[in-house]
Amino acid sequence: MGESREKGAELPPWASARMSKSSEGLYSPTRHVFAADRFSNFISVTDIVSGAHVTTLDFGIRPHVMEMSRDSSMMAVGSPESKWMYFMDLRTLKRQRVDLPSPLFQMFFVPQSTLVAVALRDQVGMIDYSDFSVRIFPRRFDSDQRQALLNTYYSLLFSSFSKSFWVLDEDRPFIYHKDGDSKSDDDWRTIDLSKHIGSGSGLGIGVASTEDDLLAITTDDGSEGLVYFPQQDRILSTGPMRTVGTTNEPMIMPYIDAYTQHVIFADVQGNVALFDLKKGDEKPQRFTVDFSPRFIRTGWLESTWILAGDKGIMFQSFDDPSDRRIDRFRPEIMSVWVTGDSKTALYSLDEWAPQIFRYDIRTRRKLKPIRVRGVTMPAMLRMGSNNSICY
Repeated sequence: MGESREKGAELPPWASARMSKSSEGLYSPTRHVFAADRFSNFISVTDIVSGAHVTTLDFGIRPHVMEMSRDSSMMAVGSPESKWMYFMDLRTLKRQRVDLPSPLFQMFFVPQSTLVAVALRDQVGMIDYSDFSVRIFPRRFDSDQRQALLNTYYSLLFSSFSKSFWVLDEDRPFIYHKDGDSKSDDDWRTIDLSKHIGSGSGLGIGVASTEDDLLAITTDDGSEGLVYFPQQDRILSTGPMRTVGTTNEPMIMPYIDAYTQHVIFADVQGNVALFDLKKGDEKPQRFTVDFSPRFIRTGWLESTWILAGDKGIMFQSFDDPSDRRIDRFRPEIMSVWVTGDSKTALYSLDEWAPQIFRYDIRTRRKLKPIRVRGVTMPAMLRMGSNNSICY
């Protein structure tokens, strides 16, 4: 347990002067896009309605981890390179530094609360930003194979409404679960999935539904994706995914749609597996694409799924697989965000002038891109509103 001792820091004078014209400060969830630079400390704020550059933020750390509350004006920024993080109230522009036992790798805002779940180098816990108190659970998730101080050997999945922690073990096919209602810091349950994973691999990355109904997880070796139903202790498998080659993350982050009706997996070779839980799929629909996927999203009231990656972005109807649009380009996609009304897909690329590219998901029509000022490569996009449970 610990609390930050540092007072909240104000914005630089030039930024404060620019923002003082608005009583809402930077808080405009449906208009303001925050783009974190890949190489510097800067975060550019852009108004996607007017196309204007609003301001550029600098927290003194490279913002590799950046999230925003969906029901308050709070933003949080951290980095695996730093043993502290910052909170910023987008209405008042006040900042607060919070010191941590080790660097931050993941975080999740808890809806209808002032809590943020955090994943550090080898521990997880909660921060309450009403008083910036820190509660880190004593159990450690480490590996005998540790070679670098900053590596993590687990991935945190978090069920936002039930407040449950699900920790995926990279070395073994184990999930460690902590019930959100438990008052004990040491109350962890081990779920052994070894009988379900033919390769014997540990677990990779994944996402949890909001109320513990299901987890979508990958094996660390990229051989398959799994849909796990905790209440029934039941597993659905994609079957074999990648077939050749090695890479650090052979499968990308899986996706659960907002209605928990579709679960989608993909690997970097272009193999895609889609479960339609509404239809009771036990086996997935399989697709292949001729580009390397990096992100999965959904939009336009969950009628369309989006696959984006190196050299392409695809929009495809859930109901009609032939209803597909692919836009091709040379660079790699760095980030994808779907606006809160689910109508517009925003994405950034790793080449050309820094821009936010836009697609109207309803019409599949490309919209005019918006120039991003103050950063060299917008590597991560965030807004205060979003259609997805996967953030």
